Amino acid sequence: MVKRSIAVIGAAALSMVIGGCEKQAKADPDAAKNAIKADEKKWNDEFQAKDNEAAMSHYADDAFLVAPGVKGADGSTEIRKAFAAGGADPAFSLTFATDKVDAAASADMAYGRGHFSEKYTDPKSGKVMTETGSFLTVYKKQQDGSWKAVEDFAAADADATKPVEPGKAVTHAKMTSF
Repeated sequence: MVKRSIAVIGAAALSMVIGGCEKQAKADPDAAKNAIKADEKKWNDEFQAKDNEAAMSHYADDAFLVAPGVKGADGSTEIRKAFAAGGADPAFSLTFATDKVDAAASADMAYGRGHFSEKYTDPKSGKVMTETGSFLTVYKKQQDGSWKAVEDFAAADADATKPVEPGKAVTHAKMTSF
């Protein structure tokens, strides 16, 4: 009887382990990619609305940001300061479009790669400038199932910074919907 009880308990434990592995194997990278694409569209819209607090919600507390004019903002407090500085410039605008999103097979890490266009006032010359470039954002799935940016790097294209001609409208990058 004892041997039978041990065998039943062992079989139950083994089925729980196998069941746990099956749940991990059912990770859905495509669902992760779709969630990131939807999140990046929302994030871009929040930048257009100049809603810094909403835009900040896409970062993990310990995220790291490097972008033109931002040497390295480590953590949400420093990223918030960088956003506030950009928001203080009346000429500031930013648009971005994702060219590729990929997710790990485990669906717990992902990245988005794309291009951006921004307009800002040059602090040295006082002229309104435009700049284009590329970005790479690494995302990590959070305990609550949401996705947060943990590493965000943007670099200006070589010779992409140009003054905005007075009276000429700025042309923004074309946004594509996924």
